[in-house]
Amino acid sequence: MIRFDNMPPEVMQAMCTPMHQILPPSSSHSHHPHLGALYLGSLAAAQDAPLLRSQGISHIVSVLDSPWAPSPSHLEREGFSVYKIEVGDDASVDLRPFLEAVCANIEGMRRMGRGVLVHCQQGVSRSAAIVIAYLIAHQAMSYDTALTLVRRKRACVRPNSGFVRALQEWEGVVRSGGTGGQRPPIDRRFTN
Repeated sequence: MIRFDNMPPEVMQAMCTPMHQILPPSSSHSHHPHLGALYLGSLAAAQDAPLLRSQGISHIVSVLDSPWAPSPSHLEREGFSVYKIEVGDDASVDLRPFLEAVCANIEGMRRMGRGVLVHCQQGVSRSAAIVIAYLIAHQAMSYDTALTLVRRKRACVRPNSGFVRALQEWEGVVRSGGTGGQRPPIDRRFTN
């Protein structure tokens, strides 16, 4: 349960904002003429079809457990595609089995030019962990860099301790060239 006493004002404001843009749409990549934007948010954002449309979001990654997990059919009837992961926000939950597939799904949708919202109940732990995993795998960020970026965009982000461990392990897997979205960064040196 999230406590609101002693919360900094920017965290309280972020909690009351349904979603935040993490990565803007991009048209500067030579290999991909247009990448859709990436958003992180709450269940309230995922249920607001006009808001989603106004931001160019057409794909939703839902990271919820029952009974919170709504049927994706109402979103699909509204024209949105939905990728669903049923996990609880508990430090004992192992996110690692989901990371490769969900990161590939997000990257595929962005490469198609589709805006993507990743959400959980409050947009604080589960969905934030998925967005951080994506940034590690497909934006070649370290865990610390990804967490800093996501918190700068959505101040209330607080992945639980089990998710933090899984993300740190995920970073190691991606960096070693194992599963994940990219190979480790190449050390490029320029000479005259």
